[in-house]
Amino acid sequence: MTASVFGVNSVIFLNQKQSTLQSWVLPIAIITLFLCIKFLFIRNMGGVNELHHLPLSRHLMDPGWLDKDIYYSEPPGYRLLFQLLFGPLTVSLGFLATSIIGRILGYLAIAVSLWILARSLGMRFLTLFLALCLFVYVNKHQGMMAGEWLVGVGGIEPKIFAYSAIFIALTALFKEHYLWMVAWLGLATSFHALVGGWTAISLLVWLFWRRRNILFDGRRWLAAIPIYAVTGVFAVTAVLTQLLSPVEESDISPSSIYSFLRNPHHVNPLSWHWDVWLGLLAYLVILVGCAFYLRQADKHEQKNNQQITRNQQITRNRADFLCFVLCTLVPFGAGVILAPFDTNGQLLQYYPFRVGDVMVPLGAAFFLAMALDQWLFRHRMGAIALSLIVLITFGLELPNFHQKVLALQDFPGQEQGVSPELKATANWIKQHVPDGELIISSPVDIDVLAWISEHSTIAKFRFVPSASSADVSAWYERITDLGGGVDILNYVDRRVDNSRPVQQRLREAYNGLNTDQMSHLMDKYRSRYVLTNASQQLELPVLYENGGYRLYGHPGNLLNDS
Repeated sequence: MTASVFGVNSVIFLNQKQSTLQSWVLPIAIITLFLCIKFLFIRNMGGVNELHHLPLSRHLMDPGWLDKDIYYSEPPGYRLLFQLLFGPLTVSLGFLATSIIGRILGYLAIAVSLWILARSLGMRFLTLFLALCLFVYVNKHQGMMAGEWLVGVGGIEPKIFAYSAIFIALTALFKEHYLWMVAWLGLATSFHALVGGWTAISLLVWLFWRRRNILFDGRRWLAAIPIYAVTGVFAVTAVLTQLLSPVEESDISPSSIYSFLRNPHHVNPLSWHWDVWLGLLAYLVILVGCAFYLRQADKHEQKNNQQITRNQQITRNRADFLCFVLCTLVPFGAGVILAPFDTNGQLLQYYPFRVGDVMVPLGAAFFLAMALDQWLFRHRMGAIALSLIVLITFGLELPNFHQKVLALQDFPGQEQGVSPELKATANWIKQHVPDGELIISSPVDIDVLAWISEHSTIAKFRFVPSASSADVSAWYERITDLGGGVDILNYVDRRVDNSRPVQQRLREAYNGLNTDQMSHLMDKYRSRYVLTNASQQLELPVLYENGGYRLYGHPGNLLNDS
């Protein structure tokens, strides 16, 4: 791949004198505003990854909060930097405000980094906006097949800032500022060890392909290693702690549970439906096809002497970016090749598909937008058409945005998967159940119970601990107990995704537990409270009930402060 692969007619605007307002403030502000209107109020603290990260951040700042919860009380690990930044907000402002503030900051980081990257590729603002629309609208999941996403889908979490740092690192790479690239890559790794780590591997492949002399320059390594260690200190510390911590022997394989039962949709390609591979092929066809079109357009470009040097640099940057996107498929492909042999999920648990899964669609969107800009939008009418696309997009999103704002009046409500009955039950628990008491509840349903009631739960299928195999073994025992002895390992099948069937089986089993079984659970886990749906009948004292739920107490329970 040579630097003459891409046309650069659209970069002439970059040579024109523009104010800071025009060249930086307005583009970043409009992109941030678009992302806010599109994603800001979608399921805040609902069925998104904020359910993982924000309560964990709260617990780090307030260790006594949910201290008996097997998931929320685990060590921060690679999430430490994120939790240090957002934990204080969860304590002082609450989860909703932290979710909103965090999302705005995340969208701003994405907007800044994408605009920096786009400028290095010679993209106009309207072209970048078109690329962003293609990315978020063509495939609402954003990732090709492994469920990865870049912005909006999962709320605020560490990888948003990790990807933002990666885009800036790529810009430094294109400018041959290699030590700055290493610094930003280390910061990305500090925010998210897997995103930063797999990107680092992809960049090593890229250097071997495109800058072999840089890769084998020992002096650069002497500087790069300490820089990466400093900016990536939060991840390096977590990784070393994980590697050096003793692991208790167990019959339970944490990686097998994580890879083949809890997260096969993310990490087990053997269970993915065949049609997702057609999606990968389609993205690659678009990526390569647009690159070829831009190459042909480049042959017909008429450049004046003042533009040649600038355009050659942009052309080279585009070639470098394409090569990086393709290099992210190296760990992706390695995961696919090794999946049949990784019987316990030892490699797959580390998400080798993560970066490539989102970078290929993003790269395809970028190159398609640049090709359309070259083909259709070079003239005045094209600019008008792109401007109309921006206005129409905002117009279509504003009604949904308004509805989401109104829904926040009932927070937590339907957007969070919280019915009025569940909200009333959680409020009663918060007011009448002593702090620190465990609540026995369904291992599958009402994932939000812990944070809305501020009381620890025994275990949830969704929340698998990652700190050690001992924690996962304890989690497995608790899930089995809550399921009335259902052995979830019997559902492990590397060829299919059985996560939904096992959840349905656990749900049915819990709802079918009798009084003796519930009493045994209460004694074993030293819990005086059992929450069931309103239709489940137990011969235990009823402490509270409504149309959706019933809270039982231990036969010897003394609720002195009720």
